[in-house]
Amino acid sequence: MGQEIRQDTALSTSVILELLRHLEYDWEACSNMEARRSLCTLGAYICIAFCGSFRGTEVFQVDCAGLRSYLRGPVDPNLPPHVIIPLLGRFKNELGARYHLTPLAALTASGINVKLWVSHLVALRDHDHHTHGPAFCTVQGQLLQSSDIELDLLDRMQRVQDLHPALIPANILVYESYGISRSFRRGATSEARARGVSPDDIDLVNRWRTFEHGRGRRLRQAMRDHYSDIRLLIPALLRFSQAL
Repeated sequence: MGQEIRQDTALSTSVILELLRHLEYDWEACSNMEARRSLCTLGAYICIAFCGSFRGTEVFQVDCAGLRSYLRGPVDPNLPPHVIIPLLGRFKNELGARYHLTPLAALTASGINVKLWVSHLVALRDHDHHTHGPAFCTVQGQLLQSSDIELDLLDRMQRVQDLHPALIPANILVYESYGISRSFRRGATSEARARGVSPDDIDLVNRWRTFEHGRGRRLRQAMRDHYSDIRLLIPALLRFSQAL
């Protein structure tokens, strides 16, 4: 029997901006905490997944304590404005638990406001009294599943298609064509190439876990120490998200 393989369709920057615009409108118009919880969770997820060129499940490894620490920590005036996204766990081709730090531009060239949505997410976790554990979690602190994010995302993408067929053509079946597994990474990489980001910078963002692994073992290393190690790479890493 033959096997049908479908790759997730790439998300464009224009679609990302429209999704975030709808979320921001709903955020400003809504005072219900449960609804706001869903809105800022999806907004932060979209920003991190796209600007960090992550595979969908990797975003669920964002560490709440680390995210808060870097967001509210001292700002280095010698570096472009950025947000540090700390992921904790096991990653492909790596052994053991370690922190993986990804610097993202606070505001991208097209207007993706990463810092705004990350700040919303941290404030929400403070409200729910979750200071440790996964940043993407339920009100009880349990790690969210892919299905918790994906259906909400696809529902909103269907809404974008209905309202703006120029962004998502009518012949595309949203629920079959897109997915959190690859759509963000494929879209971010394609947009970076189109915007003139060098292949070396793209490879650095998409493969720098392998680069880090080649520099030596850093099992259970403190995040602040790890940040010192990658600080010199931050300008190169930021060129990717800054261009989006």
